[in-house]
Amino acid sequence: MRKIKPSEFNRKVSFGDIKTVTNPNTGGKSKKFKADFTVWFAPKNRTLDQKYELVGTDFEDTKVIIVRHKSAVADKQMALIDSVQYDIIDYSPDETNALLGFDYVTLKRRS
Repeated sequence: MRKIKPSEFNRKVSFGDIKTVTNPNTGGKSKKFKADFTVWFAPKNRTLDQKYELVGTDFEDTKVIIVRHKSAVADKQMALIDSVQYDIIDYSPDETNALLGFDYVTLKRRS
């Protein structure tokens, strides 16, 4: 596993779910992304070989981010980065006893 520097965690991601909210002006209900918590993340770049291996699979148009270990991510269905909504496709938690654990989260842009 590669060593991750603290300076690589330079972007923020919000994790949450789609929830029904009531418009205070009209009383109408609509579904919107509701963030539960926000953390810093490091983007993980794939090699060209890794990108070619994913062609034709469910992971073809996905991106992977690295966050500090947080078990609450496992219960979330969506993420928001720079006002763009993503579905969480895969969550790979760090199951070691390391002092600083990192989780890999695979995201796919919502269409």
